Amino acid sequence: MKKILLLGIILLLMIITAACVAQDDNITTDKIEVEDSESSETTVVLSEPSEDATCKYCKMDVYNKAHDMGMFSAQGITEEGKSLFFDDVGCMLNQERIDNSTLEKYVRDYHTLEWIKLDVAVVVKTEIKTPMNYGYAFFEDKEGGQAFIEELGSEKASFSSISDIDKVAGHRHIKKIEKMQNLESKETHDMKSEDNTEMNEIKPENKDKDENSDSQR
Repeated sequence: MKKILLLGIILLLMIITAACVAQDDNITTDKIEVEDSESSETTVVLSEPSEDATCKYCKMDVYNKAHDMGMFSAQGITEEGKSLFFDDVGCMLNQERIDNSTLEKYVRDYHTLEWIKLDVAVVVKTEIKTPMNYGYAFFEDKEGGQAFIEELGSEKASFSSISDIDKVAGHRHIKKIEKMQNLESKETHDMKSEDNTEMNEIKPENKDKDENSDSQR
């Protein structure tokens, strides 16, 4: 009888233990599902620039979709979901340099004018005019880029890359900084020269010289 009772207790303990393990498994699964839900990508809402929109980097006009230059406009999405507009792709890359941040970058397909991610866009370097003369056009697929190159001719267009754009943009950014520094240096120098001139005009010895010169006359 005791053996039967002992076996019953052991069996009961095994059933309770199995039930606890099952509950733990459910909790773990629920946590994973929540974590997966939290880590899912946030839907990016792309917008269109307003009529008076200006480039975040160079402050020039940003052309809308209907404009002849509209296919070269770019859009960057911040981590907070804010849209920043640029008149040319290089300006967007340079804004990242200034802010030391990474935007979710979009450009327009040259033909459809729809927004496409810069990271997956097919880049073509051309001799056509763009707002800031970077000269890059973008396509959703390689076939579109190839057709464009054949249309312009291989001497006027060729496949390129984002790194090529970034090199050009970085060089321009350095030149811009140097120009601004030179202007600031010149303005400072001019201000010092003006201050020195004013100080010389009001020095007592200069006044005495002027008075002696007048009396000799």
